Amino acid sequence: MALSHYQVDPVTGFVSPDPLPLQLPSAYSAWDAVAPELSALIRSRKVRDVIRALPLLDEAGLVTAADQERGLLLLTHYANAYVWGGDEPDLRLPPSLAVPLSALAARMDRPPIAHYATTTLTNWRLVDTGAPVSVDNARTQIQFLGGVDEDWFFIASMGVELAGAPLLPVVARATALSADGSDAELAAALGHFAEGMVAVHAALEHVRRWCDPATYYLRVRPFVAGWPTPGVIYEGVSEEPQRHIGGSAAQSALLQLFDAMLGVKHADHPAGSYLRAVRAYMPPPHRRFVDDVEQGTRVRERVTGGTVVLQQAYNEALQQIAAFREAHMRLAHDYIVAPSGAARDMAGTGGTSLDTFLRGAHRSTSDASIRPTSTP
Repeated sequence: MALSHYQVDPVTGFVSPDPLPLQLPSAYSAWDAVAPELSALIRSRKVRDVIRALPLLDEAGLVTAADQERGLLLLTHYANAYVWGGDEPDLRLPPSLAVPLSALAARMDRPPIAHYATTTLTNWRLVDTGAPVSVDNARTQIQFLGGVDEDWFFIASMGVELAGAPLLPVVARATALSADGSDAELAAALGHFAEGMVAVHAALEHVRRWCDPATYYLRVRPFVAGWPTPGVIYEGVSEEPQRHIGGSAAQSALLQLFDAMLGVKHADHPAGSYLRAVRAYMPPPHRRFVDDVEQGTRVRERVTGGTVVLQQAYNEALQQIAAFREAHMRLAHDYIVAPSGAARDMAGTGGTSLDTFLRGAHRSTSDASIRPTSTP
C-alpha cells in the first residue's frame, strides 16, 4: 500500500506538499485579480457585480495539477462568496462562474462548492519560503471577509492534518500487518498510532488560540455553508438546482481513514450515511485510500481473537479517537451552539445536526471497544 499512490505526502499527509502557485497562466488573470479584493468586494456588496462581469473563460487551458487546484480554489470560493455575499442568498450563479467551475469540478471529480479540500488542504502559502510548512509559517491564499480569525481557523485545521501525517504510514502498516503480521507486531503498530493521536488532539485544541468563537460564527461560518433549499442553479450548465454540502471537517479523509483501519462502523443514522456521502467531497486519491483500507483491513477481526496485549492496544487507539471526537463536540458547542444564543443553532456547515452527528460518531467509536477475553 504505497502512500504515493494515494497522493499522500510523508511530511504533510493529505495537505498538498507544496503551496499552490499564487497566479494562474496569464489567460486567467481575470480570475486571479478578484482574489486579493474578495473581502472588500463582499463588504461593499460589489462581489456579485464583479463576478457577473468576469469573462467566460475555458478552464481546459489549466493543464497542470497545480493550476487546476488553484483554479478550483478560486472558483469555489467565488461561488460561496456570490451566493452568501449579500443581504439574502442569490441562488443563481452566472455563466461566467458557473460554466468553468462546473467543468473543472467535474474534471477533478470534486463538488462545485467550497469544500474542505479547497478551504484547508490547498488554501495555504508559506510566510517564510525558506522554512518548512507549519501552522506558524503558513497563511491562507484566499479569504472571504478576512482577518486573523478566519485565517487561523483554516490554518489550524490544516495543522490537524499535519499532526496526523505521521500516522498515515502507521495506518498502512497496521492494515498490512492485520493480514500477515504477528499479534505483537500489530499491537506495536496500534501503540504507535495511539501515541501519535495525542498530537492530533493537541492540534485540534489550537483552533482556540487565534479564532474567537463569536467571530467564527458570525463572519466565517456563513460563507462555508452549503446550498439552501431548493439549491443553486448553475446558469449555462443546467436550470435544475443543485444541492451541495457545505465545507466541513467531516470531509477530511483523516478520521475516516482511522475508522476504516480500526473497523469502526457507524450506524446509518445519525453518522454513517453522512460520512459515506461526504467521501465524494474528498480528492479522489484520498477517497480511494479510505476505501482501500476499509476493504483491506482485518484489524478488528484479528483483535477479537488476539492476545490481551493486542486487545488493550486496540482499545487505547479507540480511546484516543473517542477523546478527539469529544474535543470536537466541545469545539462545536463553543463555536456554534453558544454564539447562537437563544437561536440554539445546532446545524453544522455540512447541514447535519451537530448534536446527533457528533454524539453518534463518538458513541460508535466508544462502543467499538473490545472486552479482553483471551490470554497474553
